[in-house]
Amino acid sequence: MTEDTWNHRDLPVLRAVVDIYERTGRSIKPRQIEQECGFDEETVQRALRVLNREPYFEKVSGAFGGLILLVGAPTADPLRVAGQWPTPENQLERMVAALEAAADDEGRDDEERGRFRQAILALRGAAYQVAIGALGGAGGNMITG
Repeated sequence: MTEDTWNHRDLPVLRAVVDIYERTGRSIKPRQIEQECGFDEETVQRALRVLNREPYFEKVSGAFGGLILLVGAPTADPLRVAGQWPTPENQLERMVAALEAAADDEGRDDEERGRFRQAILALRGAAYQVAIGALGGAGGNMITG
């Protein structure tokens, strides 16, 4: 069985880049990433080369032989992956959580609380893809007119 390099190497490096950039607002040296996630130089370099295949960074500066010297600002994709940019799915979950809180509010009458519970059931059921599409996800492509 092959090692899950995404979860054990690439994702921690990507999250380190996002976290460092959020703190500093500057391009990042691999040494900073090594310190942030506790990986050695070779592991960070491998992860950065893999991550550079996708548009995860605005700019990557390298040296002869494939060594990455500097990583620029993360694009929107790594922010989403690292959980720092909202996805349609987590926006919907926040909406459902707010509806659940309203449905549990003892200060509301039973009819109103019942309507909130119906909305929750709809958003967790058949209306899920419609809601994700409305919030900007790929699920919106499933809606046909």
